Amino acid sequence: MERYEDTVGAGEAPTVATGGRATGAGRLTADAIAGVPAQGSGRGAAELLAGRLAAAGPQEADELFTAAFGLYGARHLGGALPDGPKAGAELSWWHGPTVHHPAGLRPREGARRGALPARRGAPAADGRRGRHRKPEHAPGGTPEEIAVERRTAARLLAAQPLVTADGPHGAGFPLIVRHADWLTERFATVLGYPLTVGARYARLSKAPLPGRAPALVAGVAWTPESYAALVLALAALAEHRPAGLELPGVRQQLAEWQVLTVTGQPDPELARALAPLPAPAPAGPALAVRRRLAETPVVLLDELTPEQRHWLQGRLEPEAELFADFLGLEAEIRAEGVALLDPADELTDLALPGTGTLAQAALLLAVRLVEELRPLSGEAAPPAVLIPDALIDGALGDVTDEYGLRAGWRRDYLADLTAFRRDALDLLHRMQLIAPAGRAWLLRAPAARYAPEAELPQPPGSGRHSRPLVVG
Repeated sequence: MERYEDTVGAGEAPTVATGGRATGAGRLTADAIAGVPAQGSGRGAAELLAGRLAAAGPQEADELFTAAFGLYGARHLGGALPDGPKAGAELSWWHGPTVHHPAGLRPREGARRGALPARRGAPAADGRRGRHRKPEHAPGGTPEEIAVERRTAARLLAAQPLVTADGPHGAGFPLIVRHADWLTERFATVLGYPLTVGARYARLSKAPLPGRAPALVAGVAWTPESYAALVLALAALAEHRPAGLELPGVRQQLAEWQVLTVTGQPDPELARALAPLPAPAPAGPALAVRRRLAETPVVLLDELTPEQRHWLQGRLEPEAELFADFLGLEAEIRAEGVALLDPADELTDLALPGTGTLAQAALLLAVRLVEELRPLSGEAAPPAVLIPDALIDGALGDVTDEYGLRAGWRRDYLADLTAFRRDALDLLHRMQLIAPAGRAWLLRAPAARYAPEAELPQPPGSGRHSRPLVVG
């Protein structure tokens, strides 16, 4: 399902948003899984879920499958402030300190931000943070060493909810087994996520997350029919029955999960561990907010319910400490909300800032939009501002002219700015730096953390491709 060469993670259907709130498909997902029997009930649950998947539209099928299996990675913005995030609940992202990267300097090929052994998005089993950093510890029994081991194992599960002993992240499996009791208690208490640790696998069952598509094998056009076939094949293997593996991607995905071995032999125990999850119980404000903090790039106060907002505003510092200890994440607290950042830029299934054409162009586009639309110091600082459509075209044209050939951007994008615009906006949307508003887009305040700090007001529409902005 991956659509880009320089991002990792399955593509998501746009979330209908008003003030940042998810509607529509998220409600459909909750309704659709409400009648699915609890995990382990076998063929009946699989057939019911498969029927609903087959009857769903593409967007609904993405969300329903994600909700039923909870197999998606965490996602966080990259680029920590040089001196740390600095708590500042009175300070707006629009006017706060920034992490401005000279994006015209192209990183070396292969030196991807957050690159980790086997796959991006999973922390190294030895606790490394970046290619040149020394391991945090050597295995041992001091309190500090135990804390690092537990945090490393928790980060691995947050990034890869299924870890197998012989899989691509198997180097971290012994840490999970060693600290299984602690991890099980912490994930249940902090996030309400059940953790199952077997002899050869660990499976973290995440709650549904609207707008997130499942992390499945790339290069497959996952359809409602192929999702349904995958569910039925998984159930058949769990019961030692013949499985239908004809549709594209089904066999590859089962092998990816190691439910099918390299010789084609099934692993029924692992297949049963991957059974559909029961419908989740309603989450209170603590679990609902913590899940957003742990899994999504940014949590804006205006997208929370009043109860959730009150809870978060009263616990900013304790929650920052909790996530620093649990997952090694640092809280960037601003007037508009909170972003949890990974200093190692590893705990994310998409990288922004990142390498490659799309990540570079999307970030440069966001910077140009911020420079044009950022409220002046002393003005009201809303959580988001409307982006004039002409400004998007002009800003993208400007950054393409300035950086495209010099940075070696993909020629198909340079030749098709319509597709370039679509995919760049989609990446910014998935990283929650912009949000849809009908047929227009909103620029969200956290995007300003990547722009140069404001000095003097800039005249609007100053680029070669910019058109005058019409007000009124």
